[in-house]
Amino acid sequence: MILELTPDNFFEHIHKEGPLHVVMHYGATCGPCKATMPHYEVLANHFTEHNVTNVKFYKFHQWEPAYKPFIEEHQLKTQGVPTFRYYYFGEKLHEVAASYNDPNVMKGIIIDVIKGIESTIGEFTLYES
Repeated sequence: MILELTPDNFFEHIHKEGPLHVVMHYGATCGPCKATMPHYEVLANHFTEHNVTNVKFYKFHQWEPAYKPFIEEHQLKTQGVPTFRYYYFGEKLHEVAASYNDPNVMKGIIIDVIKGIESTIGEFTLYES
């Protein structure tokens, strides 16, 4: 399941303890975002089906005009969309701008990023499948 973040709930979720937070920053009219979103949803569902509870998936509408002051105030502007950001205990650990047309490729890349994060923060572990 992917939760839609807004300025009202962004930090409520991102600053929570425990899971790694993967946030897809997107634009509603962005072609690569539209192509990537279904694969991102497949990936989020895969993690849910395998009871991986230490990774949570979110999306944030980067191009929503009403969000612009929030984005500027909190330095959330991205170079492009889609951009995937990884947060742990409220700290941004990694960022990658990319679109994916294959959920298995996306899964592999996200797992590689998570493994890199594991080596940095130690106590975080992820299943291997």
